[in-house]
Amino acid sequence: MNRYLPDINTVLALLDPLHVHHDDAHHWYEAVSPVQLLICPHVENGVMRIASQPRYPNHLGTAANVREILKKFIDQLDVKHCTSEPSLLDEKILKSPEQLTTSSISDLYLLAVALSNGAKLATFDQRIKSSAIQGGKKALEIIHAS
Repeated sequence: MNRYLPDINTVLALLDPLHVHHDDAHHWYEAVSPVQLLICPHVENGVMRIASQPRYPNHLGTAANVREILKKFIDQLDVKHCTSEPSLLDEKILKSPEQLTTSSISDLYLLAVALSNGAKLATFDQRIKSSAIQGGKKALEIIHAS
């Protein structure tokens, strides 16, 4: 069975029916199923932080409310928690430190987490420089938006 770690935006798209990529995320999920989704604290915290902001277009309530929505999502889809969280300080993981920028840290970290958990990072973000992570190219799943 394929294993995927959806990034923050992908989880938001799966959860939020008004998200611009909601339908695309669900089409992707159906196309790759059966699948094992993974989640890590970085993604959990990001989803709670973004979806609970009053400026989020489809504000999902307080952080506590979003936490409950996320817990239901995890339970309903039998999402597993990542057991390995690598460090970008490890030179065996980050093979191109020069590609590490303030805007790429989270993406490259999540790519490394996916890889270390035998999964692919599922994302809409086509700008991720997967070559910066050892084995990163094979661990990146770009979800195409329609």
